[in-house]
Order: sequence, then C-alpha cells, then structure tokens
Amino acid sequence: MTCCSTILILLYGSVALPQTTPSDGKLAIEVSLELRQQEGWQPVDPTIVFHKNDEIRFRFRTSRGGYLYVLNRNSDGQSSWLFPRPEKGAASRVEPGPDYLVPGTKGSFLVGGAPGFDTTYWILGPTPIDTRESAQPAFGSQPSTLEPRCRTEVLKARGLCMDNRAGPGPITRPDEAPLKILRTTPLVARDLKFHTQDGSTRISSLGAQDGVIVYEFRIAHN
Repeated sequence: MTCCSTILILLYGSVALPQTTPSDGKLAIEVSLELRQQEGWQPVDPTIVFHKNDEIRFRFRTSRGGYLYVLNRNSDGQSSWLFPRPEKGAASRVEPGPDYLVPGTKGSFLVGGAPGFDTTYWILGPTPIDTRESAQPAFGSQPSTLEPRCRTEVLKARGLCMDNRAGPGPITRPDEAPLKILRTTPLVARDLKFHTQDGSTRISSLGAQDGVIVYEFRIAHN
C-alpha cells in the first residue's frame, strides 16, 4: 500500500488499551491520526500536511460492533488494503469499546512519495466483505492532480502547514465507491455528523444503526 503515495509498514511493539464505550445510545465512531514523535505517539490535527518520512497511524473506536475495512487510494491512483492486512490473515471484526490501531498494534505507516492526497475509505458493516475482490476498483487509476497548500502564511511561518481539504468527512464521490458492495448497498454517509476536537474526530449518526457505514479520511503530504 502507499499511504501518502509511498508507505512502508513498520513493525514494533505496542498495545491498544480498552477505552470506555460511548453510552448515549447513538452510533458513535472516534478516529484520530497519530504522529510518532520523540516523546512517543501523539494525536495531530487531521488537516496537517505531513512531511516525507513522517511515521503515522490511525486509532479507531466504535460504539457498535461489526466488520471494519480500510482501503487506501494514493495520489497516484493506486489502491490497496490497510486493514485488515491480507498477507497477515488479520481479522476484520471489531467490538464496541476497545481502541484499534490501523494498520495494527505493531505497525505504522511511513510517509513518502510525490506531494498530494491519499484517500482512505473506512467501511464498518454488519457482515464481512470478501477482500479477495481486487482492491483496484472501478474508480480507475488516474493520479490526483491536487497538491496540499498551507492554510495561512502565519501557520507556514511557524513551521506548521494545514490544509482543510485533509481529514475525515463524507464520501465526496459515491460513484467512485471502492467496492461493489458499496455501490449496491444504501450508504449512511449523508446522515453522518463529524466533530473534531483535540485531534480526535467523533462521527455520529442520529438515525440508522444498521447497514454499512462509510466515510473517507484524506491524508495530505508534501
């Protein structure tokens, strides 16, 4: 897979600790992007523009059990599975409450490649998806022409670069759904609400608790 155009999967020891399950009775998903720094893993603003060789990972939690799949489309137009990793035989089942690390409790992604945006598609459904289906979908392999740009010169001067086009949100192009199941199953994307605070995004739905939940998370990199 190439998150941020070229991604290496790094392995090391790590443990995901259980967290309190949201108890408001509504569907709630929490997802955050973490950057490996000298003091350890730290959550970062999802609109940050990463640099080459930055080491990153996702942290995911849900109030509803199901089967989680994460598919990445890089800025070159190629796609591959992030979770579960096919060659590892990893399980896709997730339960309410615990934290899950993507690509796993012993892995991370290394940012590299040409500047652009990777789009990760997050799929949470009540039944498994056949991941033997090719991850090279009908949306083709045309490279993205978008390049990150800093939000303000003030942030750029401080060494920070943010691009509001990055981060989690509803599927912007449903016709480019990465799997056949998403093109034939009613999606809940338009019913989802996104609220980001302190580097973590809470995704909630006031309505449907069943069916396939799908959203995207864009990663900007220079």
